Amino acid sequence: MGWWRSYASDERFSSSTLTILIGIFAVLWFVVKKQRKAVVPPLPPGPRGLPIVGYLPFVGTELHTKFQQLSEIYGPIYKVWLGNKMSVVISSPSLVKEVVRDHDAIFSNRDTNIVARTVTYGGADIALALNSPSWKMLRKIFVREMLSPSNLDNTFALRREEIRNTIRNVYDKKGTHIDIGDLAFVTVMNTTMNMLWGGTLRGEEGAKFGAEFKHIFAELVMILGKLNVSDLFPALACFDLQGIGRKAKRISETVDRVLDYVIDKQIKSLAKAKKEGMTNTGQKDFLQVLLELRERDDGAPSMSMTQIKALVFDIVIGTTDTTTTMSEWVMARLLKYPEIMRKVTEELTEIVGLDNLVEESHLPKLHYLEAVIKETFRLHPSSPFLLLRAPTESSIIGGYHVPKGSSIYLHIWAIQRDPKYWDNPLEFKPQRFLNNGYGSLDYSGNNFKYLPFGSGRRICAGLALGERTLKYILASLLHSYEWKLPQGSKIEFSDIFGIVTKKKNPTVAIPTPRLSKFELYTK
Repeated sequence: MGWWRSYASDERFSSSTLTILIGIFAVLWFVVKKQRKAVVPPLPPGPRGLPIVGYLPFVGTELHTKFQQLSEIYGPIYKVWLGNKMSVVISSPSLVKEVVRDHDAIFSNRDTNIVARTVTYGGADIALALNSPSWKMLRKIFVREMLSPSNLDNTFALRREEIRNTIRNVYDKKGTHIDIGDLAFVTVMNTTMNMLWGGTLRGEEGAKFGAEFKHIFAELVMILGKLNVSDLFPALACFDLQGIGRKAKRISETVDRVLDYVIDKQIKSLAKAKKEGMTNTGQKDFLQVLLELRERDDGAPSMSMTQIKALVFDIVIGTTDTTTTMSEWVMARLLKYPEIMRKVTEELTEIVGLDNLVEESHLPKLHYLEAVIKETFRLHPSSPFLLLRAPTESSIIGGYHVPKGSSIYLHIWAIQRDPKYWDNPLEFKPQRFLNNGYGSLDYSGNNFKYLPFGSGRRICAGLALGERTLKYILASLLHSYEWKLPQGSKIEFSDIFGIVTKKKNPTVAIPTPRLSKFELYTK
């Protein structure tokens, strides 16, 4: 029986050893967990609320003003629940810098909604695509080749043609009430269409497709900025309770049909020219440039036709809505402050002359008008949160834990009105951009208290085109006409939050010709 006693003794030893080891492991696990818990930063502060109903206080409110109120309570970084997704709102330059510069790679993806994904072919464009080699290739082509200084110069005639059409049309309505927003929309849309495929569609055909595009665009802008339950609660997306998804699909199908027709016509035109040995060395529209880039036989990555269509639609959305909105805001501010309007027109008279129309070559010399535009962007940034971002991994911002996949709101509307960074921030003072304090501020995104076009690798890709088009339209309207408010009317500056922050009530003004020659209005 000795063997049994020896075996039992070994069993008791093994059992005791195991018990001790388990105890040590449990203690170590508890200590590590406690330490780990201690080193993981907390989530940002924010209002209490269940994820399911947390969005209810924001229904029917303007998010940019509601978020500013919350920042006064919780500070420059806080969390809110919009639907079942956590959103983190950031409203200080130093914290914005952490997102767009220090951790730009982590925060470089967009947080998109159903409508945006539908009309951009699932995010095949520049604005919404994931940070990927394909996106980098597309952005490089767009910025370096399509929007190169030489290509922008080559499309100047296309812009000038439409803006002079507007000057003629306004002359026929001189002395009457004109809705500035409507005027700007038609001007910008026609200018954008002409730059996109001015060499492809002409006459009645161009007018037909342009009208169709304008109609669906107006509807798209409305649903892009609308609160969609399907975005807040993805589990309900299949029900499409508000019908927004169905509208987006119908718009997308119409856009696709128009673009297919235009692109096919342009391809046939290029093929015919190639067959006949013709080389197009003259004026080219953007679509022609894109298609020629796609056909290059230099071994470089090629764009898909889907990417071309998504990019074209990007230009329509980005250029038209932002430029239209900002044109109305600038004109509203100038109508409110006639003395500032007078300084703008005096500068135009000096640089351009009353016996000439504005050319793009005049624009770099219009420093005061540029200051007016910059100040308007400060008070009325077209997108008060820029385009939302979503981190690809959890990160630490401002000492707080920001979870992977959360929605990141960069609240530049609040930053650009914050008295900590701006003197008398609610006053409209263009001269602030002419002095030494703010004169060096531009749209490049390198100063984090002024970011109307964003910053980092996701800064607005169409910045060069948008800046040039906006300034050219405003300079032309202000130089050709004197604008005054109808008698007894007043300007106010309430806004409506959406894909861009639009003026709530229309701006109406009466134009009076100010050029020296009648012939200038009929060119």
